[in-house]
Amino acid sequence: MQNAIVHLGYHKTATTWLQQQLFPNATSHDYLPRQTVQDAFLKPAGMHFCPRQASEVLSLRGRNRPVLLSEENLSGYLHNGGLHGFLAPEVARRIKAVLPDAHIVIFIRNQFEICRATYAQYVSGGGTWGQHRYFETARMVRGALTRPWKAPVFEFEHFEYDRLVAHYDDLFGRGHVHVYPYEWLHDRDALIDRMQQDLGLSIDDLPPEGSRANTSLGTAGLAMMRGVNLFTRQSVANKDHIVDLPGGQALRHGAKWLAGRMPVINERPARLSPRLRERIAEHYPESNRRLMDLRDLPLADLGYPV
Repeated sequence: MQNAIVHLGYHKTATTWLQQQLFPNATSHDYLPRQTVQDAFLKPAGMHFCPRQASEVLSLRGRNRPVLLSEENLSGYLHNGGLHGFLAPEVARRIKAVLPDAHIVIFIRNQFEICRATYAQYVSGGGTWGQHRYFETARMVRGALTRPWKAPVFEFEHFEYDRLVAHYDDLFGRGHVHVYPYEWLHDRDALIDRMQQDLGLSIDDLPPEGSRANTSLGTAGLAMMRGVNLFTRQSVANKDHIVDLPGGQALRHGAKWLAGRMPVINERPARLSPRLRERIAEHYPESNRRLMDLRDLPLADLGYPV
């Protein structure tokens, strides 16, 4: 199918806003539900993928317009390092087999901020660990748990964007792989105009200025949620719990809703510890410089460690 668009993340780069407020208003493409995209590309086990069946799930035959897909897990789940980086290359192969001429959309974000947002998402999703234990799990366990191909955990390598961009360049060609920094959303209309020109995308009824799909909790809000999360086992894998209460998930969601509506406990923004900021500053410059070689992006001006 010509002119299909596949947006594959990353997580914490305004994906919910894109999926709920922008892409559904496309008039040039058929925007497909996330569940359909998951069923087509992520649900089949590693050795069970069939391009014909995926095409049927997407209902590609008989469409009058190209499809628009958006699913951040196509780039890998942020809390397990994209299954130690094994998932994203296989997904790329699957997309190529089904939509060989697709335009690929990749949103990136300053690693200081995306790591901070990742930890906030971990806590909002049920996590109880502190920052150091979450980000450095493999250094704090023993035996098989230190092997990320056996027990996947957060990995800083997941946000080395240049590797995913280069992989898709090799498969689809540079002209079909579009990289947008999250920070360009500060001039939202200019970014939307650029995307429409790059992708052959037409959008009607733009969302109102200042609209956000998700709001982040502050330092006190996250501390409150870590306490509440001790009373349910879900929904992240790496956490502690005192007891798995019946209705614990409802308790978690209720507490998150309440915390998000209490400005007094979110006045102090959540921040990474100085030790973690130093770790990020040391880890990512080489990757970001490689990305700037692949794309003319002002990463240094946008605060990326270079």
